[in-house]
Amino acid sequence: MSEQRPNALPRRIIVIDDTESIHSDFEKVLAPTSSSESELALEELDRLMFEEEPSPSRASSPQFNFEIGHAYQGEEGLSQISAARANGTPYSVAFVDMRMPPGWDGLKTVEEISKSDPHIQLVICSAYSDYSWREIIERVGHTDRLLILKKPFDQAEVYQLAVALSEKWHTEKRTRNLLAELEQKVADRTQQITEANQSLKALNTELQTAVAEARAAERAKGRFLATMSHEIRTTLNGIIGASHMLNHNSSLPESDLEFASIIQKSGDALMIIINDILDYSKYESGQLDLEQIPFSLRDLARECTNLMDTAQSGMNIDLKLQQDEKLPELVVGDPARIRQVVLNLLNNAFKFGRDGTVTLAIKADAIRESSATLRIEIIDEGIGMAPETVDRLFSAFMQADSSTTREYGGTGLGLAICKLLADAMDARIEVSSELGKGSCFAFVLDLPLPEDSVQGVAIEKTQTKKQEAARVHKAVHQNFGEKRVLLVDDNAINRKLGKRFLQQMKLDVTLATNGREAFETATSQDFDLVLMDLQMPELDGMEATQKIRQTDGPRSEVPIVALTANAFTDVREQCRNAGMDDFLTKPLRVNELAETLERWINRPQKPSPSSH
Repeated sequence: MSEQRPNALPRRIIVIDDTESIHSDFEKVLAPTSSSESELALEELDRLMFEEEPSPSRASSPQFNFEIGHAYQGEEGLSQISAARANGTPYSVAFVDMRMPPGWDGLKTVEEISKSDPHIQLVICSAYSDYSWREIIERVGHTDRLLILKKPFDQAEVYQLAVALSEKWHTEKRTRNLLAELEQKVADRTQQITEANQSLKALNTELQTAVAEARAAERAKGRFLATMSHEIRTTLNGIIGASHMLNHNSSLPESDLEFASIIQKSGDALMIIINDILDYSKYESGQLDLEQIPFSLRDLARECTNLMDTAQSGMNIDLKLQQDEKLPELVVGDPARIRQVVLNLLNNAFKFGRDGTVTLAIKADAIRESSATLRIEIIDEGIGMAPETVDRLFSAFMQADSSTTREYGGTGLGLAICKLLADAMDARIEVSSELGKGSCFAFVLDLPLPEDSVQGVAIEKTQTKKQEAARVHKAVHQNFGEKRVLLVDDNAINRKLGKRFLQQMKLDVTLATNGREAFETATSQDFDLVLMDLQMPELDGMEATQKIRQTDGPRSEVPIVALTANAFTDVREQCRNAGMDDFLTKPLRVNELAETLERWINRPQKPSPSSH
């Protein structure tokens, strides 16, 4: 059964033929105004083909709505087709007569129409074989839009061709529209992806810029800290060095020795603050290194209490030491860093303790086969803290409130350093406090126990630390037998103090004020050792060392020890790469200086190339 479907859009068909009767026939077949004879014949044919009963509705309503255009010459037909396409009402099918004298024939007309409208369906109507199919294909090209209808044509055949070709045209049009919509969606999505990629690239560029700026800021921060470390430590070198000379001058009156001792303690206190700042920066940059050596907790506790007794003399505070009997003899860790945490907490307790007692208690919470859990408590009877203060206590540069700084002083870095060092050692700091009644800071850490084979060595090391004062005394009276030392420093005070230190040890000292002078002196005279400052004008210490090492002859092999106020680890590596043999940090300690001198001045001589 044929489908009865009224169409919203008319099926536009053009007939191009020079014969008027042909146009009339197409009108009768495709656009009857009533149940005409032709339509009834088609209906009857349809019924007979499909063996159906007659339907009264077919006589009153056409199946398809055709709109027919007429042209009598090929050029006229092309003009109408082009105009319709331009107006947005294109023809779907063109029936073209082959012979249309005197103008274009049907083949020429089809050729031109194909160029103007690539989608229109074409039917050549001909009663004669004017052209072979091959000739038609050669001129029009291979296409599925061209058919040939032989005259005289059957009305049913014309009707079926009109229906089928117009339906094909509409289907292709819908397909083209869908493809165009799909392509537009793809284009829109592509544009969105392109814009997203551009945004991502822009974000990546911004991120790279931000990373570069952060690294530059980190380098600038490192350079700033190195410069500040150099400037402050260089000045402290003069203060601590001069006070050291005075404190070891036996002919100095007792009243003057007291002032010299004050200078020495003030310099040491300032050095603690500087070390706190540098430690904080080292931890932030990942440069904080921890030792793992055996040491005695009991000795460390006694050292801390002795230091606090000396530093806090004159204060109305008693310091008590409590040690658990179960404490292991030795543990493995970084005693210097643990001492730093304990001293910081003790300083805090003394600062805020007012009158009363500060207790340092060391307990063994648990002792296992290879490790021990230790709890170091510092308890004071001072001002105490509110709970909200405890929560922010370990933030850098933070104190209880501004009045705390005014009344008690301090940088606000001490507890932050304690927290950072505890984190670095996988330890923790616990705080309990009550406002007006005091505080308890507990430093809890797990430390390995040493193997039996190293306990004797560790005890020996611990005993050696107790002899520090004897070592200093020995260093001051060291006699190197007029060995020659070149001291290079751009600071006049440091040169003067350094010369006095070295002359006390019976050394022949030559001075240089910058790297260029050091290079010229070291390569023109024989020295047993060069003490080389790093940061100097004209030529710094590393550049001067490199130039000395690049010269020919035995003078290029003179031991060179770096003197620097920069305490960062990477500086040591740079010194080694520059050709330096050792490293001393300012402010100089006389015992460390003496040990370094003894290590390099009295080292065994290298055999000459000719010796066997």
